Amino acid sequence: MKSKFVIYMTSVFPLLHSSGKRLFPGLFMMLFVLWLTHSPLSAQEFSANHPELRWQTIETEHFLVHYHQGTRRTATLVAEIAEDIYPHITGLYRYEPKGKVEFVIRDTEDYANGGAYFFDNKIEIWAENLDYVLRGTHNWLRDVITHEFTHMVSLQKALKFGQRVPAGWFQVFGYEEERRPDVVRGFPDVLVSYPISGITIPVWFAEGVAQFQTSTRRFDYRDSHREMILRDRVMTGNLLDLGEMGTFGKNSIGNESAYNQGFAFVRFLAENFGDTVVAKLADEAGKLNTITFNQALKRVTGVNAEELHRRWHAQLKETYSTRLTTIQSHLTTGEAWAEEGIGNLFPTVSPNGKYVAYLTTGKGDYLSRNRLVVEERVTREKKTVAARITGSVSWSPDSRYLAYAKPGVEKETGSWYNDIYIYDLQAEKEYRLTRSLRARHPDWSHDGRRLVFVVESDGLTNLFVLHFESPETAASRETWEDRFYDLEKHRFVDQIPAGRVSQWRLFYRKAGFKGEKLTQLTHLTDGRQIYHPRWSPDDSYIIFDTSIKYGRDIAKIPAAGGQLTFLLNNRWDERYPVFHPGTGELLYASDETGIFNIYSLNLQTGEKKAYTNVVGGAFMPSITTDNELFYAHYINQGYKIYRIPGVAPLPPETMTYIRDYETHIPELTLQNPGKSVSDPRPYQFRFPGVSIMPRLLIDYQTVKPGFYVYT
Repeated sequence: MKSKFVIYMTSVFPLLHSSGKRLFPGLFMMLFVLWLTHSPLSAQEFSANHPELRWQTIETEHFLVHYHQGTRRTATLVAEIAEDIYPHITGLYRYEPKGKVEFVIRDTEDYANGGAYFFDNKIEIWAENLDYVLRGTHNWLRDVITHEFTHMVSLQKALKFGQRVPAGWFQVFGYEEERRPDVVRGFPDVLVSYPISGITIPVWFAEGVAQFQTSTRRFDYRDSHREMILRDRVMTGNLLDLGEMGTFGKNSIGNESAYNQGFAFVRFLAENFGDTVVAKLADEAGKLNTITFNQALKRVTGVNAEELHRRWHAQLKETYSTRLTTIQSHLTTGEAWAEEGIGNLFPTVSPNGKYVAYLTTGKGDYLSRNRLVVEERVTREKKTVAARITGSVSWSPDSRYLAYAKPGVEKETGSWYNDIYIYDLQAEKEYRLTRSLRARHPDWSHDGRRLVFVVESDGLTNLFVLHFESPETAASRETWEDRFYDLEKHRFVDQIPAGRVSQWRLFYRKAGFKGEKLTQLTHLTDGRQIYHPRWSPDDSYIIFDTSIKYGRDIAKIPAAGGQLTFLLNNRWDERYPVFHPGTGELLYASDETGIFNIYSLNLQTGEKKAYTNVVGGAFMPSITTDNELFYAHYINQGYKIYRIPGVAPLPPETMTYIRDYETHIPELTLQNPGKSVSDPRPYQFRFPGVSIMPRLLIDYQTVKPGFYVYT
C-alpha cells in the first residue's frame, strides 16, 4: 500500500480584523483552512466528482462498507476480511474504535491505494490490486485492509485529546502604539500562532506498524523488493536517519524508504522487546507529558532513540556484509546503458535489433512521471515518443510500431483509465486503440495481427486479445464501432438503456478499438492477478506472470483460450517472462536466492541458467539474437538499464546469498474468513458529529480563551 494518514493541524486566521468591521474575509480563510485539513495526503492526482455512482452499504458487527455499482465483489470481501482481523488488531493494542468504522470502496480510476482517516473512523480502499516495482506482490485486499485498520487503531490509541479534539492553538496578537481616528487601535505588528498537535507519531512508526500488523493476522512480510531497497541503502551508506524516516516529501524511492525502513525498524523493536512494544509505544505517545516520539521510545525500551537506530544499523550492516561475501567476489552486472534518475524500466529490444525502447524518469522525482524513449543501439540517438506509460511495452514484428498503455480521462465521468496506444516510428504519430477499457501490458503477436493485454475491473484481471488485419490497417483506420463492453457479463452490447448513460457508465466501457474484434481469453473470478503477457515464438500460446497469494509464478494459456497451466510454480517469486528470439528459451527474473537475478529455462530439457549476479536486483530482461542482454538493475537508490554483451551462464555457487531461501519465506495463511455479511441496502447519509479546536488568544493584553467548532 502506498497508504496515507491524515493529521488535522494548521494555523488559524483571526475572525475579526482590528476594526471589527471585516468578518467575512477572516471567516472565509478559516473555512478554507478547515477544508485543507480534510484533504488526504496522497500521490493521487485525480479527484473527480462522480454523480453517476449509486452507493450501497453492507453492515457488519463493527463496520459499514459503502460501495458503488460494479464493486460488489470487492465490498463483500472487505466486509468479511475486516471482521476477521478486528479482534486481532484491537487485541494487540487493547483498543477498539468508538462506533463503527466505515470503509469506502472505489474503482473509478486505474489506481491502487488505501487511506485511513483516523479522526473520522473512515477508510478508503481502491479495488485495483497494487502492481508497484518497489514492492513484492501480496494478497492485496487482505494486506491493505489489515494495513489501514492497523492505522485506525494504532493512531487513535496515540491521540492525546481524543478524536474530537485534533489540535489547538496558542496565539498572541500585538499592536502598534500609533492609532488612527478611524480605527479602535493601532495596526497589528505581532502575530504568533503556535499549533499544539493532538498526535506525535512519525511516519516510520505509523507505516511500520501498519505493515507489521500482528502475528496472528499478518498479510505483509519483508519481501525481496523491500529487502533490496534496504540492503542497497545500507551497503551504499545511505540509510535514512530517524528524522528522515519520520517524514515524506521525498522522491518515489525516498518515500518508499520511509515505509521500508519503518517496517524493518519496527520488526527490530519487536524482536528485541516483544510484539506488544508497538501497543506500548502508541499508548506512551498518547500521554500528555510525551512531547516527542523519541521520548516514548526511551520510556518504553529504556534505550535512547538514536542508540536504538545505531544498534539496528549495525545489525543490518553485519548481516548484509556477511551474506554478500560470495556475491561481491563474483559480481556480474555488465555496463550501464541508461542511468539518469531513479527509474529506468522495461528495456525492450526491437525485433530487428536496431532499437531499445525503455521508460525513464530522467531527472524527475516520481516513477509514474516517465517518458517512453527509443534509442538506437549503435548511434545511441534518443527520441521520446510518449509519456506517463503504465507497465511494459511491445514492438510490432516489423519494428515499426510500439504498443503501450497510458492513462487518460473519461470525459463523461472524469475517471482516469489506462488504454492501449501504438506509436508509428515512421510516421511519427500516436494512435489510440481503445477507450476506457482499463487495459495495460500489451504484447504484439509475431504474425502482427493481434495484441494481447490485461484488463482490470473490481479487483479482477483477465487477458484480452485485440484482432486486426495488420499493424498498418489498425493504425490507418479512423473509425471504430460505438459498442460497450460489459465487464460483469464479459461481452459487448450494442446499446445501453435509454436515459441511463451516466448511471451505466461504470458497467459499460466504450471500447472504441480500431480493429475487427476483441476476445476475452480468461474469465478469472477468484482474484488471481495477471501481469506482463507475452506470445510464444509460434503464437500458439501466451505466457505471463501471475499471483493469487504471495509472490508470482509463470503460467501459460493457449492463444485461443483454455486451461491455465504453470511453467514455473515455486514458493519464491518468478516474473517478467520473455522468449529468447534465437533459441526460444524462456528468460525471467527470480529471487530464488533471496536476490532477484535473470535466469533462463529451456522448456524442452528443463535446463536452467543464471546470467546476472547483483547486490541490488535484476528485472525485466530483453535479449538480442546475438545474446546481448538488457535488464533493469536496481542500484544506488534507483533502477538503471544495464546490458551484458555476449551473456554467458554463471556457476550457481557464485550466487550464494541466503542458503535455502525458500525456508525463509514466511507461511502466510489465506484462510477464508467465513464471516457472514448482511444484504446491501441503499446508502444513507450519517452526520459525522462535530470537532472542537481550542484556542487561547492573548489579544491587546487580554486573555481570550475560546474554540472553533466544525464538522
